[in-house]
Amino acid sequence: MSAVIRLLKRIKRALTRFAVAAFLACCRRLPLRSRAFFYTIRADGRLLENLACVYDALDCEKVVFAHMLPHGFLLSLRARRLMLTSRVIVTDDYLKYCRDTTLRPGQKLVQLWHAPGAFKCFGLDAPSRLTQDEERRTHAQYTDVCVSADAVRPFYARAFGIPLESVRALGVPRTDLLLDDRRRAAAKEALLSRCPSLRGKTVYLYAPTFRESGGTVQPFDPKLDFAALDASLRDDEILAVTRHPVMKTPFFAPGAYAHVCDLTAEPTGDLLCAADVLLTDYSSVLFDASLLGVPTVFYCPDRRTYERSFYLDLDRDLPGPLTESADEVLPLLRQVREAPPVERIRAFCARQTAACDGRSTARVAALIRAYLE
Repeated sequence: MSAVIRLLKRIKRALTRFAVAAFLACCRRLPLRSRAFFYTIRADGRLLENLACVYDALDCEKVVFAHMLPHGFLLSLRARRLMLTSRVIVTDDYLKYCRDTTLRPGQKLVQLWHAPGAFKCFGLDAPSRLTQDEERRTHAQYTDVCVSADAVRPFYARAFGIPLESVRALGVPRTDLLLDDRRRAAAKEALLSRCPSLRGKTVYLYAPTFRESGGTVQPFDPKLDFAALDASLRDDEILAVTRHPVMKTPFFAPGAYAHVCDLTAEPTGDLLCAADVLLTDYSSVLFDASLLGVPTVFYCPDRRTYERSFYLDLDRDLPGPLTESADEVLPLLRQVREAPPVERIRAFCARQTAACDGRSTARVAALIRAYLE
């Protein structure tokens, strides 16, 4: 029976490959429309951050495919059809259909990677569930990768296996919102209205990233004694925690502490607008904090065993102090609150986010318009 099942599976795979190949051949005969196709796997039914900013800035024919993985067979065919009939394709993550589909002459593929700067290694430079060949084929057809500074261009070229000239320092569109004083003030006030316990407090924002092994997300233990922190925090201090979206398990029960709260449901950008100090580890949220002038403390208890390598030297390049000890976290938070390393943050931004000047969206939108003309 097992042999029959294996045979049936092979037949199904062969029929699927034949059906997809025939469908793609038909798509290639359809007109190539002067249209921007926005593809994301980061949310269902909506565009986030970079894509949303650029979509709103474009006055042209646009179509959106926003579906988290996995995609069913019919949904995958729809994605391929839209991809092969749109002159410009814009994405903010992996577009897996590029691995087995060659784009048509005249098409442009624009990558608006969701994170600015170059901190932890990614793409071809990082462990992955994909083979190196699959990684290369995923990224090989990018015509433009938009990044936050000239200094980070070589890292993206290497991570994606593409020519350096395909990587453009046009800035990161979503940072325009962070750099708008009125929007930032409004976001902070809206957050304080929703979370009145933060008002009038020194807010320490803890925003760790996820952990993985071989490209698979692993359970995360922050190795922090939240009860001890709660007891040590003053009444005018609060530790707000926001977990990475793939971290589904809370670190503590809701309402367990007076001075520690979980605000994962709130937008990270809004939390940063209200934060006095950021506490993180290897998260790209540090670039947003630096742009806002928010000092950062790096708490990395697993520094020696963390799976990925880094483009930054953790001892030399970070814009704030790093500790592997939970006992040092609160003293360091208070230290940088009282004496923020302003020049260190400024120098970090000058190297990592120099193209993020509040006009990134306009530059990326202009690039796409030029391709559509």
